[in-house]
This record gives sequence, C-alpha cells and structure tokens, in this order.
Amino acid sequence: MINLELIQTVIADGLSAHLGIPVVQIDAVRPTQYPYITYSYSGPIKYPSGTPVMTLVEAGTEEVMERYTEQPTCRISLNSCSNQQLESWTNAIRMHDWFRILGHDALKQGADLVVVQAGKIKNRDTVIEGVWERKSQLYVTFRTASVVDMNQGTIQTVNWK
Repeated sequence: MINLELIQTVIADGLSAHLGIPVVQIDAVRPTQYPYITYSYSGPIKYPSGTPVMTLVEAGTEEVMERYTEQPTCRISLNSCSNQQLESWTNAIRMHDWFRILGHDALKQGADLVVVQAGKIKNRDTVIEGVWERKSQLYVTFRTASVVDMNQGTIQTVNWK
C-alpha cells in the first residue's frame, strides 16, 4: 500500500524548510500572509500492469508472509501563491529545483519517492474581489513503492491415501 500521509509529510516539511514559507494542502485553511505553497494529489495513481513481485518473508514456525511489491506512479499539483508575480515565479522555480535536484535525498530516504518528472511551471493568476492573487503551478510525477504483506499458514501435516 502507498503511504500517502508519509509522502505528504515529507514533501510539505521538506519544501517548507527549503523555501522558508508555509506549505499547506489546497483544501486546508490558508495562511493569512503571502507567500505560501498549496498542494494536492491530482491523480491518477498508475499501477504497473501484471502481477506484483512476490517474495517470501519468514514470520515464525506456524506461518509465512508473502510480500507483494510494485512501483506505481502518482502525481501532485503544487501552487506557489503570492501577491507579487515575481515572488510567485521565484518560489515556483525554487520548488522545481528542490524536486529535481536538492530534495532528491530527502524524498528517497524519507518516503521512498523518486521524481519521474517535474513538469512545466504555468501561470495560474486569479483576481479575487479586484485583487490579484499570483499563482504559479507545477505538476510533479513520482514513483514510489507499494508493499502489501499477506500472512499464510504453513502446512504442518499431509495425509496420503
């Protein structure tokens, strides 16, 4: 199973530490001051076709554990929000650099994530009650491990007839 909560935590904490600004889910209460980053899963989560790789892991004398492993991809949408266009673009570029280069180790070690693609940065400016909110949007596609464990009882005796 993909640990989405762990992925969110590693991304939000890593980006926030790198950029020095808040990183929040898109549907959460937004910070009262600019700048900040919003994120959300934008799907789809794509699993490889075929059967996952199965390995046996010892789980005691009475059972054995089957571990099924595969590497699905998932995508996240991020928005750099500001009241100044240059600040929004600058934070989006820094965020792009973090995903492609600077955050590689934090993502890999913290959540077993590898960036497959950090996409184009797009302008998503909006006007809210006559005031511009400057947004720069970025999509990032990841590959991660999905591991499912299933315990199976062992055969103790076989009766031949």
